[in-house]
Amino acid sequence: MDNNIIGLINLQGPNYMAELSEARPMASEPFAGKFRLIDFALSTMVNAGVDTVGLLLPFHSRSVLDHVRSGKEWNLARKQHGLFYLPIDEADEITQPRRGDIRTYYKNLRFVERELNHYLLLSGCDVVHNIDYNQVLHSHRSHNADITLIYKVMDEDSVGEGYIVTTNDSGHVTGFTKTQSIKKGDKLYLGTALMDGSLFVAMVRRAYAQDPNQYLSDVLARNIGHPRIYGYEYKGYAKRIHSLKSYYDANMDMLNLDNWKAVYRQDRKIYTKVKDEAPAKYMADARVSNSLIGDGCIIEGTVENSILFRRVRVGRNAVVKNSIIMQNTVIGEEARVDRVVCDKNQEIQPEAFLTGRKDKPLCIVKYDVV
Repeated sequence: MDNNIIGLINLQGPNYMAELSEARPMASEPFAGKFRLIDFALSTMVNAGVDTVGLLLPFHSRSVLDHVRSGKEWNLARKQHGLFYLPIDEADEITQPRRGDIRTYYKNLRFVERELNHYLLLSGCDVVHNIDYNQVLHSHRSHNADITLIYKVMDEDSVGEGYIVTTNDSGHVTGFTKTQSIKKGDKLYLGTALMDGSLFVAMVRRAYAQDPNQYLSDVLARNIGHPRIYGYEYKGYAKRIHSLKSYYDANMDMLNLDNWKAVYRQDRKIYTKVKDEAPAKYMADARVSNSLIGDGCIIEGTVENSILFRRVRVGRNAVVKNSIIMQNTVIGEEARVDRVVCDKNQEIQPEAFLTGRKDKPLCIVKYDVV
């Protein structure tokens, strides 16, 4: 991808996992042992040669700032271009938040205008993917498109709000509708679009003048009759995180080697904040199968079909199955944990018995002692 393009990542979307953490935005939710959800949006952009990326920060942004920092891990710590933080700058946006994202885009149009780029790559942080944006740009240019919407053909039914794309044989988008239930075969919009920068500026200015309390996706839906809006089908692994259950399922998908290789490719790596740790330590009675174990863990018990983040300790004769255990958590001796999503810095007492359901994993929030 040429350098005549900038990326804009909106981190101000709703928190679909408030039961896990109300103060942590979706972008900084941990994933697959050592990553964060923002890593996928950032990494795929820089892998395609995008060297200017703006982050529209949410109100609770400390965890995002701590994770991304200068952007060094993504090669965005530069004297020119690089990473830009675009924070909330008005008190009423904090004390009296309003619906819609057009206002946010409008207040940051200067970021788009100052670069004078031909293209703008828009993305959110609620999808696990590894999209090759070079191919998206090629499709965009071959169609002489103004806007290209990236979608995934669903291989199963899914409950949750989303936008469905309808295209004709030439790839032209003929429909863009909001739904509460996604069916197998639907073309689910992944929240990522490539568009002409000047068109984006004009669109946001017009929408803001009409009603600042609306969403860009709703504006796109009203203008779908535009003859130069095309769709691009992403055929790789993609999972949208819109609930605790979908978050749990996406993490469990990473225990499948084919899914892991589809996301964490050697030719398009997913980068994250570097934390140097000692390797995991497996004691004499440890039993581990089909699991991801982070650095610094100490395993004395049994771990099956689970994901353990950094510095988790599993006590003697403890059993952890089908669970996600985040960093700095201690599982006491003789404890039993099954289908649990456990936030970081937890202490599960010896002989505790915690179990969730297949359709509803048990959630343990930060700093609890169970």
